[in-house]
Amino acid sequence: MGLVAIAASATMILAACGGNESSSEETVAETAEEEAVVAEETVEEAPAEGGGEALRVTYIPKNLGNPYFDAIVKGFNEAAPELNMTVEVVAPAQAGATDQIPFIDAAIQQQVDAIAISPNDLDALCPSLKRAMEAGISVLTVNGDTATDCREASITPVDFSQLGRYLVDLTAEVTGGEGEWAFLSATSTAPDQNSWLEGAAEYISSGESPAGLTLVDTVYGDDQPDKSATEAAALLTKYPDLAAINAPTTVGIAAAAQVLSQSPRKGQVQVTGLGTPNQMREFIKDGTVQKFALWDPALQGVIAAHLIAGLQNGSIVAGEQVAFDVPGVGERIMAGAERQIIAGPPQEFDASNIDDFDF
Repeated sequence: MGLVAIAASATMILAACGGNESSSEETVAETAEEEAVVAEETVEEAPAEGGGEALRVTYIPKNLGNPYFDAIVKGFNEAAPELNMTVEVVAPAQAGATDQIPFIDAAIQQQVDAIAISPNDLDALCPSLKRAMEAGISVLTVNGDTATDCREASITPVDFSQLGRYLVDLTAEVTGGEGEWAFLSATSTAPDQNSWLEGAAEYISSGESPAGLTLVDTVYGDDQPDKSATEAAALLTKYPDLAAINAPTTVGIAAAAQVLSQSPRKGQVQVTGLGTPNQMREFIKDGTVQKFALWDPALQGVIAAHLIAGLQNGSIVAGEQVAFDVPGVGERIMAGAERQIIAGPPQEFDASNIDDFDF
């Protein structure tokens, strides 16, 4: 039997950065292990070719309670049985820049085979991730990235370099290309969202974006439902002519839609961005939301699991233009000096297809 464990520490507190003494690192790692509350779910596993012990993988999403990352976990769960793999999922309660460090350090102490992480910061996690690689642990980033020397490869849901432009065009589509609009993002340090916002800013400054749109603000809900709702409500108050809120985060878009669904400005202010069908179905059906987008997050978990297995058995070596096959998915390519793997294209959801999806 394989084991998929989901662990959480809502009370984790990271000690202030002061030095790199090994004793302090061990204390932090031990604290992470001791304070974690573990809920276990067993899944049937097929024996790996040639038998042997199961691969031990730790996946660290940005934070707890985010349905988007639950879908990535589902992908790991789907792939784990055929790969003779166990996956432990651990995450901080909040998506702070350094909140994932104790979980990385704990995984190093546990001598796992691989760490997959959806990072909350581009650089803050690097010292710990580098220590993991020095210890012989495979390190991947999933749905977000760090500096390239802090991991072996990165799995991205879509071509992030084009997503900022896509989000602007999606806003134009739901507003008719006219009016003021704002971004409601995740945390101010989230590397994935920040790269999209930068791409959007470049698109707007190039003069190629829809001329009738005016980006008036960017606010941050920290991937917390309450704070995201507060920020969405504040945008409605601050900008009486606001035409749209674009939230490139599953927490933010659901919070904004909830606020608009109860507002007299429902139908006047559009909500779009990135969300899951199950979160957003009610808002599509009650007319609060016309259209939004995402991709299948589970696909990233499936690809990550197979990539880890290949790195561990030597059938895949991290590098530029490395092609590998993912059963049931097809060929994927680890491309460029960044060693990035694109999972797939965006999927748009509206009233015509929302019931065709269940995640």
